[in-house]
Amino acid sequence: MTHSFHVRPTVLFVAAAAIAACSSGGGSTTTTSAPAPAPASSARPATTAAAAPARAAAAVTPAMIAMGDSIFHAASCRRCHGPDAKGATNGPSLLGPTFLHIDGSYDSFVRIITSGVPTDSIKDKSHQFAMRARGGGTPGLTDDQVKAVAAYVYSLSHKS
Repeated sequence: MTHSFHVRPTVLFVAAAAIAACSSGGGSTTTTSAPAPAPASSARPATTAAAAPARAAAAVTPAMIAMGDSIFHAASCRRCHGPDAKGATNGPSLLGPTFLHIDGSYDSFVRIITSGVPTDSIKDKSHQFAMRARGGGTPGLTDDQVKAVAAYVYSLSHKS
């Protein structure tokens, strides 16, 4: 663990570079979101379960993971889910392979971070506090920040 003090600055540097890259470009509207789905066609087969993880993996970039790691540890995420995402008093483990409120896909992480979990919807009643939408701050996380946190959490449970 002698190198561990270098990891956090490296992650922060990568996250800062990603933020700078996204904010530069003179008003460019480029985002780190997944490509728009192709129009429906009767000639195309339905998406298979195997294709969905491949598409999600392509949407999750190292820069998004680094930014999401930084946000997760700076925001209230770590307070409820623990600094290692193994769960804590107020939130379940995010390491998978099973999850209480989602199916573990990247898109489901985006949805739950965006909408939160109201107190009356909590499945494990040992967790008493709602998960606030968009991190619960004022202002809440932006769409790109939500996607970055989702990418980080997704990466924790989908390590190769």
